Amino acid sequence: MSLRRKIATVAGSAAIALGAAVLAPSPAMAAPTGCTAWLSNGYAHSNCTGGTGQHSVAVTQWHPYAGVILVTGPWKPAGEISSVRLPPYEIRRVFTNVQG
Repeated sequence: MSLRRKIATVAGSAAIALGAAVLAPSPAMAAPTGCTAWLSNGYAHSNCTGGTGQHSVAVTQWHPYAGVILVTGPWKPAGEISSVRLPPYEIRRVFTNVQG
C-alpha cells in the first residue's frame, strides 16, 4: 500500500470517528457510564461500569510519515473490556468512545 493511500485511509478513519462522536444519542438511549481507559504493556484498554450501550478504546498516536493516526479496539458492552495492541509510535491521547 502506498504512503498516499495509507494517509488517505488514516484520514478517512479519523473523519468517521469524529462524525460518530458528534452524533448525539436520543434520550431513550443509555450510553455507558463510569468509563476508564488505560495503557498496559503495549496495549490500550477501556471499561465502562454502567449503562446499556457499548464502548471502544481509542488511541491517537504520532506516526513519523502519516502524522496523527487513530487506533481503536472492538466495541464491547458495558462491563466488558475493549483492548487493542498498539503500534510502536508516540502516544498522544487515550480515551473511550461510547454509543448508546
